[in-house]
Amino acid sequence: MNTSYRQSTYRARRYHGERTLGGCLVYAGDDLLDKHLSVHPVSPGGFDWGPDAAPERACQLAIALLAPTLGLEVAVDDYHLFAENFVRRELTGDEWSVRLQDLRESSYREQYMHRDYPKNTAPAPADVEIEIIDLDTITYAEELALVRRYDEVLWKKGNTRGNLARLQAIRRGERDPAAEPFSKQWLSTHGRLTSSAAKRALGEEFETMGEFAAWACYATSLTTVEHVGESTATTIRGLRPTLVRWFGGEEYIPQFDDDQETLMV
Repeated sequence: MNTSYRQSTYRARRYHGERTLGGCLVYAGDDLLDKHLSVHPVSPGGFDWGPDAAPERACQLAIALLAPTLGLEVAVDDYHLFAENFVRRELTGDEWSVRLQDLRESSYREQYMHRDYPKNTAPAPADVEIEIIDLDTITYAEELALVRRYDEVLWKKGNTRGNLARLQAIRRGERDPAAEPFSKQWLSTHGRLTSSAAKRALGEEFETMGEFAAWACYATSLTTVEHVGESTATTIRGLRPTLVRWFGGEEYIPQFDDDQETLMV
């Protein structure tokens, strides 16, 4: 998923922690390990490990270790499991060290996958609403929940944050995709339509995305338009899921009246 959290992907060859009078310090290579609060802030105050560690601080360390080694989605989905059964059970003593390649080994991780674990506090899809959330301040965990909730109606090409902003504008009534211009270029880029004659005819036939989508999704027959045969009509009908994503939901696609002869050749 293309996100705004690329800084979370730095991978050190080794991670090590040391408990000092000044607090619990964790290093990624020679640098202090970022807390990854932009992924999911469980404990902004810092890290801890071992059986006496506060669960919140162990969870933040789990997120910070998982995000660069196994990816942001794994960090959001499994940090609670990793914190309880690896950070608190396996990282003991005032100092510890673990290699990147070990964290990536499936056999190394399996030791914590089937133990008891505390509640995952990352937001679930049902906890987020695109209409009211502030996209400028969300964490990666909130972004992931939004993507999962609106998966069937979210435009997929390009940057995820931009696509969420587009959907939010549609749902708030600030953007009307039906009024956007329709062109042959849209068919070439998103439509999988190979017939140049059909693309040219459709580009001349429809002025807006609303007109085209209504016809493509709801017209009784598509072959009444010049250069649209049965094969091309089947391809156009297959655009329905793409159009639903483009419009942010089927309810935003205008209805089509077959009696509107102005839309037919």
